[in-house]
Amino acid sequence: MEKVKAIIMVVALTFIAGVCLAWECGKAPPAKDPQRIKAGEAFPPLPLPATPLRRSERKNPPAPPVLVGKIICGTNESWTRAENDIENLLRLASQRIGVSYQAIKIDLKKFSFDPDEVPILYITSVEPFVPDAGSMKKLKEYLEKGGFLWVNASSGSPDFTKAMVEWIDKLYPDRNMYEVYSNHPLLNCLEDISSVNISKEGISSAGSPNLRILNIGCRAAVILSPYDIGCGWALHTHPWGFRYEPQDAIRIGMNMLTYCLGWIEFGKIFGITPLYMEKIKKREGKLYIGQIIHSGDWDPHPSALGKLLKKTSEQTGASVFLDRIAIDLKKDSLKDTPLLYITGHFNPNLSDPEVKKLREFLFGGGSLIADACCGSKEFADSFRDLMKRVLPEAKISVWDSKHNIYKVPFKIENFHYSYPEKNPPLQIYTLQGIPVVIFSPYGMGSGWEGIPRPYTKEMEMNQAQQLGVNIITYLMTN
Repeated sequence: MEKVKAIIMVVALTFIAGVCLAWECGKAPPAKDPQRIKAGEAFPPLPLPATPLRRSERKNPPAPPVLVGKIICGTNESWTRAENDIENLLRLASQRIGVSYQAIKIDLKKFSFDPDEVPILYITSVEPFVPDAGSMKKLKEYLEKGGFLWVNASSGSPDFTKAMVEWIDKLYPDRNMYEVYSNHPLLNCLEDISSVNISKEGISSAGSPNLRILNIGCRAAVILSPYDIGCGWALHTHPWGFRYEPQDAIRIGMNMLTYCLGWIEFGKIFGITPLYMEKIKKREGKLYIGQIIHSGDWDPHPSALGKLLKKTSEQTGASVFLDRIAIDLKKDSLKDTPLLYITGHFNPNLSDPEVKKLREFLFGGGSLIADACCGSKEFADSFRDLMKRVLPEAKISVWDSKHNIYKVPFKIENFHYSYPEKNPPLQIYTLQGIPVVIFSPYGMGSGWEGIPRPYTKEMEMNQAQQLGVNIITYLMTN
């Protein structure tokens, strides 16, 4: 009997050890010795500066600038799982882009929360992790000052992902986390990663990256991977859990680095861009535009309409009301609103009552301006589907450069975009020959705001501003 008990105990301990080890990862291969570099080779292509070595400084290479802080989210080293994940990604990135960056471990209770000090924070674990209330508040401030947060569910842990989504939702109750749309810069800023290999419990298959983002403005300030990406960075493979295959995990990581480096300056500028505020809240006798609230990231550039209206006033002499007017189609009256504007990155998902109200507005003489922010294909496709519900009888056409809308007050003869594109920028919906909806799939609002969006597919900034003025002038005079 005692012998049987002993056998059972050994089997049980072996099983428990196997379960525990199933979550553990070995260390990544050690980094190679620091490479000596020539003068001029350390200049970065993107914002964070590195100091090139002089010819006489060969023995002790300068420490590379800190780019990523790996947040300590456990009482012992087991929380790191793939211990050298981010370090190895940065080592591989230095070989790819020719500039070295370093990662450090961060204790949130001692961290300054200054994105100039550490631009990217990285959280990874299997167990759920929730920062304390004080750190949560500081994290919010950090993100709004231009910082980034990378979140990785080690082994694809659903408990970790669930906890992260819940506390990020508390951090930003008025924002949603979305899966990246098909032409998001994260998927093409360096390499095309629209299709990657994902291992699910040891079975690998091709699929779309499952990255989730939370936007501040147009910037993906939070990037969450519910599939394990860290083990791939550390060059590990395991037959359990949900994870990207190493070669694709590295490609995704390279894009994440490229994207964040490109958007660092945007984050800083966006956080300090003021909105136009009218001292006297009187709209009568002035031109104003209502911006439609919806669930698809409705407000990516808060200062855009105010700047566009100001430029319209300067060019036409029209009296304008510069305050941004948010319109909730569920409850707000449109009686005295001549123009509406809708934009976003994701599906607006308007309800049937909202669709009905918008249809009544357009049939009652109102006009709608729409554009796909950052050239989002998801918004563009969903807006066209929305118009099939709102105005199924409308005629859709594309106006070329000879149309009057491209002549007053600005003469626009050629179209300029941030990427190769020859098509005219506007699609027009007309009822009995009268234009009621003007839509651009190429993104105009970012140009109106005047802050560049790296790697996006949009109209050139100056032309977007001119075309915006032309659109308002045309609709108000026709």
